[in-house]
Amino acid sequence: MRHNRQTHRLGRTNTERKALLENLVLSLVKHQAIKTTLQKAKAAQRLAERVITLGKTDTLAARRQVFSYLQDHQVTSKLFKEVAPRFKNRAGGYTRILRLDRRKGDGAALALLELTEKEVIVKAAKPKRGKVQEEKSETHDHHERHKGHGDVPKHEHKADKPKPGKGGFFKDLGKFFKNKGGG
Repeated sequence: MRHNRQTHRLGRTNTERKALLENLVLSLVKHQAIKTTLQKAKAAQRLAERVITLGKTDTLAARRQVFSYLQDHQVTSKLFKEVAPRFKNRAGGYTRILRLDRRKGDGAALALLELTEKEVIVKAAKPKRGKVQEEKSETHDHHERHKGHGDVPKHEHKADKPKPGKGGFFKDLGKFFKNKGGG
Protein backbone atom coordinates (compact mmCIF):
# COMPACT_ATOMS: atom_id res chain seq x y z
CA MET A 1 0.00 0.00 0.00
CA ARG A 2 1.07 3.53 -0.67
CA HIS A 3 -0.12 5.42 2.38
CA ASN A 4 1.07 8.97 2.72
CA ARG A 5 2.78 8.91 -0.69
CA GLN A 6 0.87 11.76 -2.30
CA THR A 7 2.82 13.87 -4.73
CA HIS A 8 1.98 17.39 -5.79
CA ARG A 9 1.81 17.09 -9.53
CA LEU A 10 1.82 20.84 -10.24
CA GLY A 11 -0.34 20.26 -13.32
CA ARG A 12 2.47 18.57 -15.23
CA THR A 13 3.57 15.15 -16.35
CA ASN A 14 6.38 13.39 -14.50
CA THR A 15 9.15 14.46 -16.87
CA GLU A 16 7.89 18.05 -17.07
CA ARG A 17 7.69 18.25 -13.28
CA LYS A 18 11.20 16.85 -12.91
CA ALA A 19 12.60 19.36 -15.42
CA LEU A 20 10.77 22.22 -13.70
CA LEU A 21 12.13 21.35 -10.26
CA GLU A 22 15.67 20.87 -11.56
CA ASN A 23 15.55 24.28 -13.26
CA LEU A 24 14.23 25.90 -10.07
CA VAL A 25 17.09 24.40 -8.06
CA LEU A 26 19.60 25.45 -10.73
CA SER A 27 18.33 29.04 -10.49
CA LEU A 28 18.39 28.86 -6.69
CA VAL A 29 22.05 27.82 -6.63
CA LYS A 30 22.96 30.38 -9.28
CA HIS A 31 21.07 33.40 -7.86
CA GLN A 32 20.80 32.48 -4.12
CA ALA A 33 17.04 33.26 -4.13
CA ILE A 34 14.10 32.75 -6.49
CA LYS A 35 10.52 34.00 -6.58
CA THR A 36 7.95 31.38 -7.55
CA THR A 37 4.57 30.02 -6.45
CA LEU A 38 4.27 28.52 -2.99
CA GLN A 39 3.62 24.96 -4.21
CA LYS A 40 6.59 25.03 -6.59
CA ALA A 41 8.80 26.42 -3.81
CA LYS A 42 7.78 23.62 -1.45
CA ALA A 43 8.50 20.99 -4.09
CA ALA A 44 11.82 22.56 -5.12
CA GLN A 45 12.93 22.90 -1.50
CA ARG A 46 13.12 19.12 -1.07
CA LEU A 47 15.36 18.74 -4.13
CA ALA A 48 17.51 21.72 -3.14
CA GLU A 49 18.14 20.27 0.32
CA ARG A 50 19.15 16.96 -1.25
CA VAL A 51 21.52 18.63 -3.74
CA ILE A 52 23.22 20.75 -1.06
CA THR A 53 23.64 17.69 1.16
CA LEU A 54 25.35 15.95 -1.74
CA GLY A 55 27.51 19.02 -2.24
CA LYS A 56 28.88 18.77 1.30
CA THR A 57 30.69 15.54 0.43
CA ASP A 58 33.05 16.47 -2.37
CA THR A 59 33.49 13.14 -4.13
CA LEU A 60 33.30 12.20 -7.76
CA ALA A 61 30.11 10.22 -7.21
CA ALA A 62 28.47 13.17 -5.48
CA ARG A 63 29.54 15.50 -8.28
CA ARG A 64 28.02 13.18 -10.87
CA GLN A 65 24.75 12.93 -8.94
CA VAL A 66 24.51 16.71 -8.56
CA PHE A 67 25.32 17.17 -12.24
CA SER A 68 22.51 14.74 -13.13
CA TYR A 69 20.12 17.18 -11.41
CA LEU A 70 21.59 20.53 -12.45
CA GLN A 71 22.94 19.75 -15.97
CA ASP A 72 25.38 22.69 -15.80
CA HIS A 73 29.10 22.32 -15.11
CA GLN A 74 29.61 25.90 -13.90
CA VAL A 75 26.73 25.82 -11.42
CA THR A 76 27.77 22.36 -10.21
CA SER A 77 31.29 23.57 -9.48
CA LYS A 78 29.84 26.70 -7.81
CA LEU A 79 27.76 24.45 -5.56
CA PHE A 80 30.78 22.43 -4.46
CA LYS A 81 33.20 25.37 -4.15
CA GLU A 82 31.04 28.17 -2.76
CA VAL A 83 27.56 27.13 -1.62
CA ALA A 84 28.04 23.79 0.15
CA PRO A 85 31.06 24.85 2.29
CA ARG A 86 28.83 27.50 3.92
CA PHE A 87 26.66 24.71 5.32
CA LYS A 88 29.42 22.38 6.63
CA ASN A 89 28.30 22.77 10.26
CA ARG A 90 24.60 22.42 9.51
CA ALA A 91 22.65 19.18 9.49
CA GLY A 92 19.82 20.53 7.36
CA GLY A 93 17.65 23.59 6.85
CA TYR A 94 19.70 25.03 4.02
CA THR A 95 16.74 26.85 2.44
CA ARG A 96 13.77 28.84 3.67
CA ILE A 97 10.46 29.83 2.17
CA LEU A 98 9.12 33.33 2.75
CA ARG A 99 5.51 33.87 1.74
CA LEU A 100 4.77 36.87 -0.45
CA ASP A 101 1.58 38.47 -1.76
CA ARG A 102 -0.69 36.85 -4.25
CA ARG A 103 -0.08 37.22 -7.98
CA LYS A 104 -2.34 39.77 -9.65
CA GLY A 105 -3.26 37.74 -12.72
CA ASP A 106 -4.51 34.50 -11.21
CA GLY A 107 -4.26 35.03 -7.45
CA ALA A 108 -1.63 32.32 -6.96
CA ALA A 109 0.25 32.45 -3.67
CA LEU A 110 3.83 33.56 -4.30
CA ALA A 111 6.87 32.69 -2.22
CA LEU A 112 10.56 33.50 -2.06
CA LEU A 113 12.78 30.42 -1.86
CA GLU A 114 16.25 31.39 -0.67
CA LEU A 115 19.37 29.93 0.89
CA THR A 116 19.60 30.57 4.63
CA GLU A 117 23.25 31.59 4.44
CA LYS A 118 23.63 33.86 1.45
CA GLU A 119 26.80 34.91 -0.27
CA VAL A 120 28.17 38.16 1.14
CA ILE A 121 28.90 40.62 -1.64
CA VAL A 122 31.15 43.53 -0.71
CA LYS A 123 30.87 46.52 -2.99
CA ALA A 124 34.04 48.41 -3.78
CA ALA A 125 34.23 51.98 -2.54
CA LYS A 126 33.72 54.68 -5.13
CA PRO A 127 36.97 56.34 -6.20
CA LYS A 128 37.51 59.88 -4.99
CA ARG A 129 37.35 62.73 -7.46
CA GLY A 130 41.05 63.44 -7.15
CA LYS A 131 41.96 60.04 -8.53
CA VAL A 132 39.57 60.36 -11.47
CA GLN A 133 40.97 63.77 -12.38
CA GLU A 134 44.52 62.42 -12.26
CA GLU A 135 43.57 59.62 -14.67
CA LYS A 136 42.01 62.11 -17.06
CA SER A 137 45.05 64.34 -16.97
CA GLU A 138 47.29 61.37 -17.76
CA THR A 139 45.31 60.52 -20.87
CA HIS A 140 45.33 64.18 -21.91
CA ASP A 141 49.13 64.29 -21.46
CA HIS A 142 49.39 61.21 -23.64
CA HIS A 143 47.73 63.08 -26.52
CA GLU A 144 49.85 66.17 -25.90
CA ARG A 145 53.03 64.10 -26.25
CA HIS A 146 52.01 62.80 -29.69
CA LYS A 147 51.20 66.24 -31.13
CA GLY A 148 54.82 66.97 -31.98
CA HIS A 149 55.18 63.80 -34.06
CA GLY A 150 53.01 65.12 -36.88
CA ASP A 151 50.13 62.82 -36.02
CA VAL A 152 46.80 64.39 -35.27
CA PRO A 153 45.09 62.69 -32.31
CA LYS A 154 41.80 61.03 -33.12
CA HIS A 155 39.72 63.56 -31.27
CA GLU A 156 41.17 66.53 -33.21
CA HIS A 157 40.45 65.60 -36.85
CA LYS A 158 39.34 68.36 -39.19
CA ALA A 159 36.04 66.62 -39.83
CA ASP A 160 35.16 66.75 -36.14
CA LYS A 161 35.53 70.54 -35.88
CA PRO A 162 32.34 72.52 -36.43
CA LYS A 163 32.39 74.73 -39.53
CA PRO A 164 31.43 78.36 -39.14
CA GLY A 165 28.32 79.36 -40.99
CA LYS A 166 24.67 78.51 -40.96
CA GLY A 167 23.44 76.27 -38.20
CA GLY A 168 20.31 74.29 -37.53
CA PHE A 169 18.14 73.03 -40.38
CA PHE A 170 19.95 74.85 -43.22
CA LYS A 171 23.55 73.90 -42.32
CA ASP A 172 23.89 71.03 -44.84
CA LEU A 173 21.55 72.37 -47.51
CA GLY A 174 24.43 73.52 -49.75
CA LYS A 175 25.88 70.01 -49.91
CA PHE A 176 22.48 68.64 -50.79
CA PHE A 177 22.00 70.92 -53.81
CA LYS A 178 25.59 70.52 -55.05
CA ASN A 179 25.12 66.78 -55.37
CA LYS A 180 21.73 67.10 -57.09
CA GLY A 181 22.88 69.45 -59.85
CA GLY A 182 22.90 68.20 -63.43
CA GLY A 183 26.11 69.87 -64.44
